[in-house]
Amino acid sequence: MSGRSWLLLLLVTIAAFAGLLVYGDLREVRGLLVGSPSLYAAFAAALGLAVVNYALRYLRWLLYLRALDIRVSVAVSASVFVAGLALSITPGKAGELLKSVWLSRRAGVPISASAPAVVMERLTDVVSVALLGLTGALLLPPIIALAVLGILAVMVVVGVLAASRFGSAALRLPILRRWREPLAHSQEGLRRLMSPPMLAAAVVLGALAWAAEGLALWIIVVGIDEHISPLLAIPISAAAALVGAITALPGGLVGFEGSMVALLRQSGLEAAPAAFATLLTRLATLWFAVLIGLLAWLWISRTEPRRIEAESPTGISAENP
Repeated sequence: MSGRSWLLLLLVTIAAFAGLLVYGDLREVRGLLVGSPSLYAAFAAALGLAVVNYALRYLRWLLYLRALDIRVSVAVSASVFVAGLALSITPGKAGELLKSVWLSRRAGVPISASAPAVVMERLTDVVSVALLGLTGALLLPPIIALAVLGILAVMVVVGVLAASRFGSAALRLPILRRWREPLAHSQEGLRRLMSPPMLAAAVVLGALAWAAEGLALWIIVVGIDEHISPLLAIPISAAAALVGAITALPGGLVGFEGSMVALLRQSGLEAAPAAFATLLTRLATLWFAVLIGLLAWLWISRTEPRRIEAESPTGISAENP
């Protein structure tokens, strides 16, 4: 991302958080901050659940690399995955293709070989989150439930097309177009990752990972002395994530916050608790991931020249990112 993009991201983030504070009434939010004795323990638990989310998704990442016959050290696979967490703030998470670039530079893995893993991460994330959203279909507003069902259907169709003999046509779809060049030579890899056993394992891991973030929302709500069922918190978190993804803004900003506040209000929370719970959830899930991702990115940037020289005579694959 360019300097201008980072500045825009900062401004949108400030605007989103300021909007939450204004909507919730700053004085009432401050009262929740100082008057909820279990809040800090709840926030720490939410951070722990965020780590569970990352760990489960890392297991899926390893599963994908193994299925694609990509053998790299744990240090390389883990550093690339963790650094990729920072890329969740790129529009539509399109920047996550940098993970393939890093694998290429650090381990000589062709970009086209690992690109299917990056793409399938995103597709199975959407499928997993949509399935979690549907668990609360009877509790969510009908329009939200229908939207979640529609997104799930689209993702399934796109995935099947991408892995079929019509794959080249599927790559012209808007949702896959940004990855068209590296995926053009990766049809076999996509087919491997779309096999029923692999797809089932990936979706289960994804569902467990994103359910952990839903539980983080629930724990935070309980921490500010409010009540919500965990069976409702999980689909609320999932639905908000999907709305944020549809906006294609970095990190789903604005769309995520607005939809989560609205759904929490509909669940019985007042404006201040709904806004404050949303803000803390975003800090514990999105911005915590971005922070540790940026630290890993910095580590990769600082160690890359030495590792390239030591591990690979050519350093960077002949393929261009």
